[in-house]
Amino acid sequence: LLRHPHQRILAIDNLAALLLTGHHSMAISGDVNSTCHILAMDDSQNTISMPLPWNWMEPIPTLELLELHAPAKAPHLESLEDFVDTDFVIAGNVAEMMMPSTTVSNANSCRDGGDDDVADDAAIGTGTDTDTVETQPATEAVPKIVAAGRMKALQMKPIVEKIIQLSNTPLPKLLYIGTASFDRTDKFLMCTQAFRELGCEIRRLDVSEEDTVPSAEEMREMVVEWPEVILCSGGNTLHALLRWKEVGLDLLMKESGLNGTVLCGASAGAGCWFSSLHTDSLRPDNTKNREHVLNELTEKELQDWDYAKISALGFIDAMCVPHFDATGTNGAKRAEDAEQILLEDPSTSVIGVDENAALVVVGGDAMAVSGDGKATCHVMMPLEETGEVISAPIPTHWEEPIPMEEILELPAPASAPHLESLEKYVDTDFVIADDFAQELASSEAATSCCDERDADSSTASAVVPKIVASGNERGMQLKPIVDKIVELSGVDLPKVLYIGTASFDRTDKFLMNTKMFREMGCEIRRLDVSEQDTVPSAEDMREMVVEWPHVILCSGGNTLHALIRWKEIGLDMLMKEAGMEGKVLCGGSAGAGCWFSSLHTDSLRPDNTKNKEHVLNELSEEELSDWNYTKISALGFIDAMCVPHYNARGTNGEMRSEHAEKILLEDPSTTMVIGVDNNAAFMVLGNDVMAVSGDGKATCHVIVPDERTGEAMSAPLPTDLEELIPLEDVFKLPLSEANSVASD
Repeated sequence: LLRHPHQRILAIDNLAALLLTGHHSMAISGDVNSTCHILAMDDSQNTISMPLPWNWMEPIPTLELLELHAPAKAPHLESLEDFVDTDFVIAGNVAEMMMPSTTVSNANSCRDGGDDDVADDAAIGTGTDTDTVETQPATEAVPKIVAAGRMKALQMKPIVEKIIQLSNTPLPKLLYIGTASFDRTDKFLMCTQAFRELGCEIRRLDVSEEDTVPSAEEMREMVVEWPEVILCSGGNTLHALLRWKEVGLDLLMKESGLNGTVLCGASAGAGCWFSSLHTDSLRPDNTKNREHVLNELTEKELQDWDYAKISALGFIDAMCVPHFDATGTNGAKRAEDAEQILLEDPSTSVIGVDENAALVVVGGDAMAVSGDGKATCHVMMPLEETGEVISAPIPTHWEEPIPMEEILELPAPASAPHLESLEKYVDTDFVIADDFAQELASSEAATSCCDERDADSSTASAVVPKIVASGNERGMQLKPIVDKIVELSGVDLPKVLYIGTASFDRTDKFLMNTKMFREMGCEIRRLDVSEQDTVPSAEDMREMVVEWPHVILCSGGNTLHALIRWKEIGLDMLMKEAGMEGKVLCGGSAGAGCWFSSLHTDSLRPDNTKNKEHVLNELSEEELSDWNYTKISALGFIDAMCVPHYNARGTNGEMRSEHAEKILLEDPSTTMVIGVDNNAAFMVLGNDVMAVSGDGKATCHVIVPDERTGEAMSAPLPTDLEELIPLEDVFKLPLSEANSVASD
């Protein structure tokens, strides 16, 4: 029936249907095998047949549907492999142009802070040479990028919400650029579905074919002046980059990105923002008339292709590997092929993005977002010592992004020599404050916390030490616990020094521990000493620890590592001096136990290290659970053994509380134990104490040996006391409770 090239025949299988609605059409399959077909005549008068996809969610223009069989016209598509080495980088200097949104100082170099009041947690910037966290940043960090692993991820709520959040408006104006998918409407509908359902205003820029390219003035208005979000489709990245370079769209997107427009996309639309990407652009069916190609080539021909590494726009200095958890039609896994590329070129940093995940970049900071609660992003890096490639998944529970340079080092282990055999240091004596009580004996001080605070005073009272020890790091985000820290400091907005040695100075832990204080507007500084090259001079460290802060906040993590480092550089003695001068000493987990004379710790847990994510990725479940708690010495401000996470079970399957009782009974030197539940804190003011519940349920516990029975006795501390009670009375609670039970 076909007699000339302009004729089209729509054929419908027995168990299929063609839906026509106005000027739009789509195929419907009744059995997921049947469909509709387009028959046409090519330039050589040969009949070609193309099946229509039956998995579209919405119909597309009928005129476009009737031309789906036709190949794209761009000349470069005839020999696309000739363009693999083209340099597309136009944003290599973007890092130098980035403006900070927040800053926080360190002794040697500035590190990142954050402000949750800006765009609902949207933006965190890179550090500058200022000394404080700015709570109301004047300028946003750029670029703002959301790079998803596949196009369907752009329909997933967590990823869509992050794009909207970064745009700073609930209904952003969105410009869709579908060059990589050859401007096909089915891809436009897929990528923009979530935004159309929200009611966003959407425009579309088609430049895959020369006859649809707007004028320079119109394109500038569309790309630079109008949108709040630019969304690029997946598809053939090499084709898209060539077209953008030819029409000048790449430079317009750079200008738009630097103006604060959110740059996002999936697959090709994710990798295009990096300095390079891992691509399947040479796949034979990665073209406009994909369905026709699939219909014409054999299975062997469709599998005969290789991945390639190509240059991209350069906003992010790394190689992107979209579809990181997928296998290509050539049978090669994306992750494994990217690893081979990394071995051949170790200078390339690699970030893999799972299909249902996205990498979010704000200025020089980044974080991973999971669309389905499982997928994430991954960092791959070569180990110079062995030449092998190591990788680590990026956690998806972070509430704020951290420096990209730190993310790229996630798989790398910490360099401190003692970490190679940490168990050898278990018996080290770290006590430096055991003479604290004697040194304070001559001072006449109040025994209860001062309720009235003088804004000009740096202390709530003359009583020292002032300690708030939380069972977990999340306790530092709970208002009742934070309120006690502020109360003890004696000022409304205390200056907080954060020491993250136990967590290997990781920024994600800094952001978690200081969030409440940053939201309050507190001035915050950060002291990084986990690695030798970040340790400040003795003079600078003394100024930071003893002279400057109202509060010293220590992170959770590996307590043994922290205590060793502090002892090596003399930080322990400075903290003692700071404590005697009335600084509030606080922290969660390791940052709680360090203030006691001893503590119950999981420092020997195999993943309790800097590159935790890599270790979790490499070890089996059996290996990860093969470890034991241990008792170690600590700084000695409180003469008892602390058991943080008292109500929790470790990855070795053992309850903290039960193991602490064993230690109490087996080690006669352990006379008293203070257990601190997750979400609770043990507050100390001089010789008086109280339990603080962060959630209204958690508390602290006292455990002592019963000399009569040889068993352990325990009692919870009440959390409704208005005044502190003497520590010596607290240790009598289990005996009082036992006597009360006996009387009953």
